[in-house]
Amino acid sequence: MDTLNFRVAEEKNFHSEVLLFSFNPEHDIIVVCSANGDVIAYQAYIRKVWALGTRNQRKKPISLAWRPDGQILAVTFSNRTLVLASVQDGHQLLSEPSPFEVRAMNWVERTTGQPDDNVHVQFESVPIDDYLPALADLPSITRTRKHVVDPPDDLFTLDKQSKLNILILFGSNDILLRAFGLWPLLLINRSSLPTDQSLLSVTMSPSLDTLCLLTRSDTSVNYSLFECTSFLSDYHNDYFHLTRSLCRIKSLILFNDKIFTALTELTTKCFSDFQSRVNTFCEIMRQQGVKQWSFQCELMSLLATGNCSEQMQQHFFGNIFDYGFAKKLVTTFDETRVKSKELIVMFGRTIEHIFGYLVEIKGLQQWYGKFDQIEFDSQILESSLYNAGSLLLKINEYTDFLHEMSDVYTFFLRWLGFVAHQLHTSKHNTSTHHDEQIECTEADWDHLIEFIDAYCAFDEPVLDIFAMYLKSESLPETLVRDSSYRKLFDHTNNNKNACFSPKPRRSLIGAYQDLKQSITKAFEIRTNNSILQLNKPLPLLTSIPIDHQSSAPIEFDHRRSQHSINYIIQQNSLQFHLITYTSPTKQCLVRSFDFHHILGLHRSIVNFKIYDDDKLAMVCTNAMDSDNGNSSETILFNTNHQSNLLIVSLKSLMDSQTTDFVGNNANTTLSYPLKDIPSKLTVDGRRNLIAVVCL
Repeated sequence: MDTLNFRVAEEKNFHSEVLLFSFNPEHDIIVVCSANGDVIAYQAYIRKVWALGTRNQRKKPISLAWRPDGQILAVTFSNRTLVLASVQDGHQLLSEPSPFEVRAMNWVERTTGQPDDNVHVQFESVPIDDYLPALADLPSITRTRKHVVDPPDDLFTLDKQSKLNILILFGSNDILLRAFGLWPLLLINRSSLPTDQSLLSVTMSPSLDTLCLLTRSDTSVNYSLFECTSFLSDYHNDYFHLTRSLCRIKSLILFNDKIFTALTELTTKCFSDFQSRVNTFCEIMRQQGVKQWSFQCELMSLLATGNCSEQMQQHFFGNIFDYGFAKKLVTTFDETRVKSKELIVMFGRTIEHIFGYLVEIKGLQQWYGKFDQIEFDSQILESSLYNAGSLLLKINEYTDFLHEMSDVYTFFLRWLGFVAHQLHTSKHNTSTHHDEQIECTEADWDHLIEFIDAYCAFDEPVLDIFAMYLKSESLPETLVRDSSYRKLFDHTNNNKNACFSPKPRRSLIGAYQDLKQSITKAFEIRTNNSILQLNKPLPLLTSIPIDHQSSAPIEFDHRRSQHSINYIIQQNSLQFHLITYTSPTKQCLVRSFDFHHILGLHRSIVNFKIYDDDKLAMVCTNAMDSDNGNSSETILFNTNHQSNLLIVSLKSLMDSQTTDFVGNNANTTLSYPLKDIPSKLTVDGRRNLIAVVCL
């Protein structure tokens, strides 16, 4: 047998207790979760590469899991929050509340299974992505991109997922399955599980058609099967297309939230100061009690006669809106207009993607009779399609609004700046340079009059029109535009079969919220008790007796391979049970073994992990002073060290037909001394990496 040789790559001190830590399955990254709420990723000899959020925003980390491809990290916290983060920079992709207190998670993918004979060729034809425009990258103003690995093509890299994967969250008596970590596929609550047992671990068979449960009762540890996900195997390809399309929709919604936030912040920042200055001036005029005064009348007087009131000259143009502010505002508005057009194009493209995926889902030929097993209501799809189409019309309206009103608004600002400059030069008897003259056409003056008439006829003029069009719940009458899109649908108002509506009084965010609400219904956590056994005994494959008087927690670890699942359970300090479940036959083989002959009577196993298919990694420590121990232990252990890291081969155990295994030194692949007392470890057998936390 080949002997492993390890060396210490790096040591690092932590200021807070390490609760959880795990190697990334694909990248040279380890994530460490501390009791103070820190979730930090380290790379290549403990070099910090990113941290997840701020510790003050969340409570203690409870569990973590990597997506099988290593691109997404899932972390749950003590405040019942589930967070999905990107491996490339720790950027938070999703944060949602959990319906129950999560104790642990497993993220599994389909590794085997029989092909579905009912799948039509059309389902495996050219994907909808080939018909959609390429999705642009997220603007740098909303995310700092410091890539640890190659950046994904989208937020959740779903385009690279060729196998269905399920994120399993479980508590004491509740299980939640989330397809690709995004879509809550199924919630199994207490009414569907035995009330006399508590969950220790939950995983799924390689074909994802069965839940594999490790539970504990008062007298035994039980391994059972729960056949509640057989539909995933029966119609695998159909569900794969459905779940991936739904998850891509959710991914795009999250992407669009960031785009829309950037768009509204950009627009609001540009005009908030201007709107505030005008509101302040109007409030001053109202406090002075000037009768029959309005900001609109002052502007109309300037247009008609070139004159305005003394208050307008002194308080507005003199103190609030001077020539320098006007020039700065015009420059800022020009920059905002360019960036806004880029963002709205990105926003529209993602909605096109969403619309395309909704159409693809609707086009699945075997919709009825299959998807009703997970209670996916087809009316939700119709509502989502309607709102997506209406939002596309609203985006087109806003694009036209931005294009048409930008020139008018720019001329309005330039005209105010010109007036401010004229008043300043007349007051100080200075000359006007040629480049300070305003250049315009007769149409510009007509549009300016229309603008003042429409948006300034209020106690507080509506000058922040672009931000209002984006984020107000409903548009005021002045912003309801008689666009070509609305004219196109006016004649179909009496037609009940009209597909979409431009939603005249809805702002852009209002139409977007309508779409999000309808899509959210598709992602509601649903409990499907019609296909589950209610509080009935589960098919029991094996049972391991335990001392019913013992209140000590059951320590275990598991490894899931292509055709089998291995659980190793610690019964007492040095005695273990190995459960091997074979998926094709749905049978379990249980083997018991101990390490008395390897470790002796004076050592105890602190923590252990399955290293690979035939090796077990463990850390052990002395139960008493080594001088009083057995001198024969010096073959394996250095008496100068209290603790050791061991790698033990279980191959002879797995190949043996006997039920009992007696350890011997020939089964020890590695014995490495540790300076401090170990508390827990994690392993990556594929890359020969082991991390040990010591006290």
